[in-house]
Amino acid sequence: MNRLSSLVAAAVIGQLVGQLGWIDPLFIPLVLVGPLVSGAIAASRDVRLAWVAVLWVSAGLAMTWSDWVVNREDVSFHLALSVIMPLLAGVGFGVVRLTARVRA
Repeated sequence: MNRLSSLVAAAVIGQLVGQLGWIDPLFIPLVLVGPLVSGAIAASRDVRLAWVAVLWVSAGLAMTWSDWVVNREDVSFHLALSVIMPLLAGVGFGVVRLTARVRA
């Protein structure tokens, strides 16, 4: 699979992950823990950070458009999540990469 199709796949998966935000008990773990864990797993398996970042930006945008269509509210909150979630994924990714370098 080439890089572009891989990133498109990440965007499509992100749209699906974003719909999980409608399940109230999953929302907080999804937006706070999900990016950290997925970033860490990606780093441990040598997956590019761009793939994980696209997934979480797409998930945030999915939450934005779906909440706007249904409720017409919280757009700025979800747009902020579209920035925060990839940053959290980057933190998880960085911690694992840094730990691996220190061990080596």
